[in-house]
Amino acid sequence: MRAYVEAFGCTLNFGESREIEDLLASKGWSIVQSPEDADLAVLSTCVVVEKTERAMVKRLAELRTVPKLIVTGCMATACREKAERVVPGAVFVNPGDLERMAEVIRTESRFSSPSKVERESYGIVPIATGCLGSCSYCITRLARGELKSRPLESIVGSVRDMVSAGPREIRLTAQDTAAYGADIGSSLPALVDGICGIPHDFRLRVGMMNPKNVLPKLRLVTSMYLQPKVFKFLHLPLQSASDRILNEMDRGYTFADFKRIVAEARAMCPAISFSTDLIVGYPGETEDDHEMNLRAISETEPDIVNVTKFSSRPGTKAAMSEPKVVGWKAKDWSREITDLRFRVAMERNRTWIGRTVAALSTEKGKKGSMIFRTDEYRQVVVKGVHQLGGFHIVRVTDATATYLRGELEDAD
Repeated sequence: MRAYVEAFGCTLNFGESREIEDLLASKGWSIVQSPEDADLAVLSTCVVVEKTERAMVKRLAELRTVPKLIVTGCMATACREKAERVVPGAVFVNPGDLERMAEVIRTESRFSSPSKVERESYGIVPIATGCLGSCSYCITRLARGELKSRPLESIVGSVRDMVSAGPREIRLTAQDTAAYGADIGSSLPALVDGICGIPHDFRLRVGMMNPKNVLPKLRLVTSMYLQPKVFKFLHLPLQSASDRILNEMDRGYTFADFKRIVAEARAMCPAISFSTDLIVGYPGETEDDHEMNLRAISETEPDIVNVTKFSSRPGTKAAMSEPKVVGWKAKDWSREITDLRFRVAMERNRTWIGRTVAALSTEKGKKGSMIFRTDEYRQVVVKGVHQLGGFHIVRVTDATATYLRGELEDAD
């Protein structure tokens, strides 16, 4: 029997999809790369914005030719009725419910000879599903519910198995990694300590953190980046630099709080890479609020800014909020922020030209190149084919706004 697994959206979805592949393989399913070759398809969906939801509806329709379809991810709970109209014969499994997924897979399995899943040079480990927040615009919170953390020992065991099998980059993922453990008497710093105790040479990337849940344990969280195995990379969504808009969003922090976290992280690790997110065109946003966002980028100098135009999602508080921002205005604001963010990133990346750094080869690039990651998780593109998962010395020769270019100073 052959199975096809496809994921959209966040890293958490991709991590859960890998766990689903492992479940299928343990029951004897061969994982194929095309739905046309599959007896069973699993689609891990995303509905974070309306545009993505429309793409999911289209993809569901395309997968109707597969004999058996399982739908999971956020659409399986937040927009199930809409999905059922497209694929009435599909089986729906709530996101993160691996126990139910295992039951469905067991029912569909005809034999149980385990197979092997080929992996890339990095592993994705979901550490929790759900969150502690109640953000006014977020449909993911409605889809995934309250925080449910995996036991620390289970996560450490998963990472140990992964690095023993080969991957040298491990990505911890959740809706909010900073919330990890609040429901089970543990914490993210404790988890990172446990993982870093594994006796293998690997690197750990900690995923997105809500500033609200970083603040109570700020020093403990920023101290994680002193661990040699932890990438010096902070993904801290701001969403808006306007305290008024942050309050409307129910985010639970101020711009000053956000700046405090960034300053503490940079004091701990001056070269740390810093990524943030902004929502543009939130109901009631004004030109003054937009100017605050521009000043925030200039002031904090993030390396990456993910800009998303506000999308009204059914069932959320923000869907009822007024006044709406007209589409052309949100588009203009988004363009201005993106232009500024690239200028800031370009200037920051140029400071790396001429440096010699340690880097890990993580992915195959385009046109016969390889992608390396520095300890600060900066992307360095190196020409030639090199062994995945290898640690090398790289000299940075050039820079763009999104990545560095370099040459190996040592041989494979």
